[in-house]
Parts: sequence; C-alpha cells; structure tokens
Amino acid sequence: MEKRGNVWVSPPHAPFGGIQCDVGCQESELVFLLSSIKHWVQSQSGKKLVVKTAPSCYYTTLDSLRHIPYLNTGFVPIQTCLNSFISISSSDFYAQIRPAERRRLKKASNSGFEAGLASGLASSVIYEFLEKCRNQMGYRMSLTLSQLETLRQNFPDRYLIFTVMAGSEIVALTLTVRANSRVLYNFLCSDIPAYRAYSPTVMLMEAVYNYCRQQNIEILDLGISLDQNGDFKPSLHRFKKNIGGQDCLKLTYEMKFANQIPRQFPSL
Repeated sequence: MEKRGNVWVSPPHAPFGGIQCDVGCQESELVFLLSSIKHWVQSQSGKKLVVKTAPSCYYTTLDSLRHIPYLNTGFVPIQTCLNSFISISSSDFYAQIRPAERRRLKKASNSGFEAGLASGLASSVIYEFLEKCRNQMGYRMSLTLSQLETLRQNFPDRYLIFTVMAGSEIVALTLTVRANSRVLYNFLCSDIPAYRAYSPTVMLMEAVYNYCRQQNIEILDLGISLDQNGDFKPSLHRFKKNIGGQDCLKLTYEMKFANQIPRQFPSL
C-alpha cells in the first residue's frame, strides 16, 4: 500500500491485490481485517483508500465471500473491468483457438519460428525489447529496469520469460508471473509490428499454455484489455477471445473518509 498525498492505493504498481483468503475464512474475520485497515488509514489522515482486487477467476467459489466484506465495511465498487483468462485443460491449444488464429500459428511454424521459455535472457534485453515495442504502440512501461532485475533475482521461479524467435531475433516476448499455485499471469507481452502478419503472439501464447499444462497450472490470466489511455480496447479483447479467452470481472473498490480520527481500532 502506498500513500499518494492523502490517498492510499493498494497496490500502487501491481495489477491487482486486495483480500486473498482460504475457503475456511469467515466473513466476520474479513470484515475485521478491512475495518482495521480502514481505521489505520484514517488515523494517518487518509482521505481515501483505493483497492484493486484480483480477477474473480482466481477463486470463483470465494468471490462472494471476498465481495461482501468490502461492502459491509463501507467500500464502494468504482470500476468494473472485463478480465480475460484461459482455463487450462487436457485439450491442446490448437484445438481451442479460432480458425484464423490456427492459420497464423501454422504460418509462423512453417516459417521456422520457435517459441518457449527463455530464462537465461538478461533483464536489460527483456526490458529493451518490451520498452521499444510498447513505445511504438504508445504504451508506457509499468516498471523500471531496476525493478525488473530485482524481481527476477528475488523470485526467479515466479517471474518467467517466454519468447518467439525468428532465427536469432526475438519477435515476441512475454513476462509472466506465477501468482499462486493455480494461476499464471501474462503480465507484459509485446511483439515486433513488422512481424504482425505472422501473429507471433499466438505462438507465444501456445508456449505459455503448454507450460501451464506441464506444471498443472489451472488458469492463464490474460488480464484486462485497455489502450494507452486506459480505455477498453475491443480489438485486444477480441484477440484474447480468439485464442480461447473467457471473461470474468475485476473490481476496484474505494472508500472515502471523514475528517475525524478514530479513537480505537475494532475488536473481534
């Protein structure tokens, strides 16, 4: 959680956060947790608290359990985004994608492109590729090179790199995050515009999907579909559906505080 003036944001830089709980948690326990956070932020003269939650596909059976405590402690949903995800099954990737994407996958394969894990790539190479591709699209990077290097060093088994190679050239790359034992999040993904005719991102997602099957990962989170201005991007959402993506909801909650400082914290 980070303070920005009198506004606290959780999490400030990551795509999502909020309550993560076990099936054995009680609603009263989550209300107590949120109430304690609420009183603490208010005691720090906070005027507003914003919480970006994980997509509902992460814990479908717990979605209601996580939602009600927010409402019962005074949070209000201020943003609802469509989040795309692929359920990993026994079927191969090719069988789940649309005919047009199958043709592009074959075209890339017939052209000799190769896709897979690329754990040995230097962070500087990864960052330079992502930054160059995203700048061409008008998108900004959500982390610095130093942050990327720190994350990879501290969590080498969580931050995984996949690439599509045309000979010795990287034509598509994604930085994924192992969110938990069940979910792999497709965090930062880009390709070189000059190779769009081959749609190398389809081959890239096939490699990620196959990795999920090998590691018994149940959900491949493709994220929300926004443009450089933060608005919904239909073409990106359509592409995700074409490669087998399903929709779920991703909520952001907000709470505004009165000026008074609470005298005591809540008790169970």
